[in-house]
Amino acid sequence: MRRRFSQVCPAVFVLVLLSPRCVLAQWVTWYRFGTEGSYVHEIAHLFFAFSMLFFIYEIFHAHLQKFRGFRLLVWAWAILVFWNLDAFIGHWADWTLQNPVILGQGWGRRLLMYDFQTWLVYFTKIDHFILLVPAFLLFYLGLRALVQKPGAE
Repeated sequence: MRRRFSQVCPAVFVLVLLSPRCVLAQWVTWYRFGTEGSYVHEIAHLFFAFSMLFFIYEIFHAHLQKFRGFRLLVWAWAILVFWNLDAFIGHWADWTLQNPVILGQGWGRRLLMYDFQTWLVYFTKIDHFILLVPAFLLFYLGLRALVQKPGAE
């Protein structure tokens, strides 16, 4: 029985791997508001934020914040929570925007900033590097501090 299972399992895997039909490499309409892709994308931002909050809670619950590496990880995850909420709000503002933010084409493009929502879209588009670079730097430094801790091998 066990041998039969070990023979059938790889065969099913190969069949599933080779059987999908042809699809486009990029689904153009996934990003439009109201499509399944937009809802999945927004929910993924919320799940990511909640998972980072859960990690922060677990570190404080286990009293691991006394270690430098875990403190750095908590800061990184807190910034990632803020980034996810920022991206969630930015996607909502972009998808519900009535008029385009950028007018024209080529070198003649210009920004049209006429109300709070367009400013919100613009700000949430350009602030990713302000949040993500420090978050990943703190994440890297936290992991490095945990690895360099004596007895980490």
